[in-house]
Parts: sequence; C-alpha cells; structure tokens
Amino acid sequence: MTLETSKPGHSKTQRIILIVLGVVVAATVFLLPQFVSEPWVATRDSTELPAVQPPPSEVAPSTAAELKRFRQESQAVLAEVMAKRDRLQEQNVERWAEPAFRIALDRIERGDERYSYGEYEASLEQYREARDELAELESLAMQKLEQAKTDAAEAIESLNLNAAGDAVALAAAIAPEDPAVEALVKREEALPEVAAHIEAGDTALERDRFSQAQAEYRQAAQLDPGHRRAAESLARADREVAKDVFRGHMSRGFAAMERGDFESARAAFREAGRVSPGDPAVAAALAQVDNLEAGNTVAVELSRAAAMESGEEWADAVSLYESLLARDPSLTDARVRLVPARVRADLDRRLSAFIEEPLRLSGRADFEAAQTALADARGIPDPGPRLQGQIAQLDTLIQRANSPVDVVFRSDNQTHVVLFRVADLGQFEQKSLRLRPGRYVAAGTRSGYRDVRVEFTITGEPLGEPIVVRCEEPVG
Repeated sequence: MTLETSKPGHSKTQRIILIVLGVVVAATVFLLPQFVSEPWVATRDSTELPAVQPPPSEVAPSTAAELKRFRQESQAVLAEVMAKRDRLQEQNVERWAEPAFRIALDRIERGDERYSYGEYEASLEQYREARDELAELESLAMQKLEQAKTDAAEAIESLNLNAAGDAVALAAAIAPEDPAVEALVKREEALPEVAAHIEAGDTALERDRFSQAQAEYRQAAQLDPGHRRAAESLARADREVAKDVFRGHMSRGFAAMERGDFESARAAFREAGRVSPGDPAVAAALAQVDNLEAGNTVAVELSRAAAMESGEEWADAVSLYESLLARDPSLTDARVRLVPARVRADLDRRLSAFIEEPLRLSGRADFEAAQTALADARGIPDPGPRLQGQIAQLDTLIQRANSPVDVVFRSDNQTHVVLFRVADLGQFEQKSLRLRPGRYVAAGTRSGYRDVRVEFTITGEPLGEPIVVRCEEPVG
C-alpha cells in the first residue's frame, strides 16, 4: 500500500497547536496551586459570607409597607377626629368645655406636624389620643344636655326665671333641634307670664276669692300646659269653687224646703249632688225632703182618693191607696179605705165587662155570672149615678138575652143548610126560627158548587133582612 506524503504547510500548523497545548497544561499543573490557597466552594463548617448592604439612600420594601399602613391608619383616624370635632363645634363645645377641647385641638396639631415630617406612626398615636378625648367630650355633651334639661324643668317649676334662662340656653346650645329642648325654650319664654298669673292666683286664693284664683291659674295652665304647679293650683281652685257652689245649692235647697216648695228643694239638692257626687249630705237632705213632703201630701192624697170614690172612679182610688201604702205601709186610713174600694172596683169591672160585651150573655155560665153581678150591684146602699146606670143597662141586657127573636132564612131549595149548634135546616126556600141573642154560623153545601158560610149576630133587636144561604158558584 502506498502512503500519501503530507504537504509541508499543513505539518507546520499542527506542530504549533501542539506546542501551545503543552504550555497550557504545564501552567495548570505547576503555577495555579500557588495562587489559590482556599477552596472555591465552602464546606458545611465554613463561615457564611456577609450580606450585601443596600446603599443608604434606598428603603426596604417591608419598611415601605409599614409606613404606608401607618399613613392610611392616620388618615382614617383623622377623618373620625374631624367628624367629632365638627359635631362638638356644632354643639358649642367652647361654651361648656373649652379647656378640654383646646387640649384635643393641640393634640391634633401635633399629629399634623408629625404627619408632615412623614412620622406616620407618631402622628397616628396623637390622632388616636385626640379621638379618645373628643369621644369623652361627646359623652360629656350628652350628660351636660340631660342635666341642663333637668335643671331647666326644675327652674321652670319653681318659677326661677334666671336659672331657667341659663339652663335652657345651655341645652339649646348643645342640642338646638332636640324636641325636648324646643319645648323647654317655649316654656321658658312663657315663664314670666306664667309666674305672674300663679302669683296672682295665690293672692286671690288667700283672700277666698276662689273664682278669681281659678281664672288666674287657668291662664297659667293654658300658657304652659306642662307646668305641674299651675295644674295643681288650678285643681285646688276648682275644688274650692266647687265647694262654694255646693254650699250655695244646699242653702237654696233648705230655704225652699222651709217654704214647702219641695220640688225646688229637691232640684237644688240634686244640683249639689252633681257638683259633689256621692256626698252624704245630699242624700240626707233629699231624704228629709221626701219625709216632709210625704207628711204634707198624705192628707192631700187621701182627699183625692175620697173624691175619686165620690165620682165612682174605684179603680183610680184603689191605685192611689196602694201607692200611698207602698211609700208608707203604716198609713192606717189608706189601708182601711182600700178594702171597700177594691170591692167596688171589682164590681164595676164585672158590670162593665157584661155591658161592653152583651153577647157573652148567650152562654149559660156568663148569663148566670151576669145575674150574680146584677144582684150584687142592687145590694149596694146609696148607689151613685154610675152604678145606677150600670144596673139599668145590665138588667135590660139580661132580659133581652132571655127573649128570642124571629129570624128568617132564605135559600134556593137545592142548597143543604145547617145552623151550627142549633139545627140542620135541610133544603128550603124560606124558613123562620126564634133565636136568642148571640153569634151564629149558617153553612150551605150543594153538589157541584162551592160551599158557603154565613155569620150573623142577634142582639135582641129584630133583624132588618133575612139570612140568605145559597150555593151559587159552580166548582171547576
């Protein structure tokens, strides 16, 4: 095999490369250990290298976040502080707590100063303290307001004009729109007039001028309806006026009773009872009137009853006697007169009943009762005109009741006629019967015709026309 011969230029280049590589290897072996005394990678026991510190002008992210949080909290607390400050100023805090309010404002200024320097944490602390101080002032405002309301109400009640003005002014400064404060303002404005009327009423009451005192107190109560003293004074004056009116009615009642004017006396005592309901003096006075009137009127009532007897008004006389005995059972005259009056009243009632209903005499029982009543009436000695007239009337009615009357019946000879409780008349054209006074019913029947019924009354006098009984209306 034949080998190719290298070119002279190519062999030279290879020799140069080999020489350079040899020099590098020799340098690595013999010279590098002299320059490196420590290992490049530290062992577990080797000391850590110190951290690289940032330049003084740079801020760590954690610090920046903390500053941002303090700044935001400061702003939030400051908003609360401003709201509280404004509310307190609206409540005129300088009037009732200026030193404490100034301290809080100074603290706010110090917080603002720290905030302007970027000291947010320090400013937050100042704002928080200011907020707490202002919150205490708000609580104090409510206490001051309630105390001012109480002081104002007490001063108004005691008619202390100066104290009432000061307390109402303080309450109005703290809460001008409070409804209770607005009411106190109105009461305080009316207080001078209220006090004047109450004082005038007190003076009049001391002099027993009850109506005048009542008018003054009423004016005060109208100016201030919530004033207890005015209301209580008016009630006291009302009672005194009522007592005075009561005494006047009672005096008039006794004066009328002495005159024998019992109705006027009773009316006056009842008026007194309306003024003082349930007063035992009124009940006693009315009872006295009743007793006196009863004693004076018994004789008059007995005279009236005797007049009724004379006029033969027996039922009215009985009613009057019974009324007298109901009021006073011990009235002997009324009790004695009542017995014969009842007998005559009963007889009058029996006679009147038969006279007013003479047809009752058609019955045997009533006929006999009428005869008995007539006999009792005839046994009365010295009968009056009324009884005499009753005796004559009943005697005539009894005689007629025993006297039959001719009654004519007419028919068509085809209708069957029955006279109830008397006779079956059958079919006829005309019949005549004698009937005693009373009520009768005749009925007619005919095949193919509607039945008829005829009622008639016999009083003892002859009938002017016959009784017609015919069935004339066909059925169907």
